[in-house]
Amino acid sequence: MAPVSTVTPEELRMQRERILERLGLTLDEYLERARLSELSGAEWAVRDDLDAIAFLLGEDEFVD
Repeated sequence: MAPVSTVTPEELRMQRERILERLGLTLDEYLERARLSELSGAEWAVRDDLDAIAFLLGEDEFVD
């Protein structure tokens, strides 16, 4: 049986902020760059993580 990991919504938001801070972007800037297909390699590398966080938070807006 796989271990279960529990995180709060606040922890997910903080994780997302850390990811975006490393990229030097806001969430809106990131989503706009993704919409325009202008993501750099580093920005593409975190796309799945950002989508997973949005899904877990019940948000409607995903990168893809």
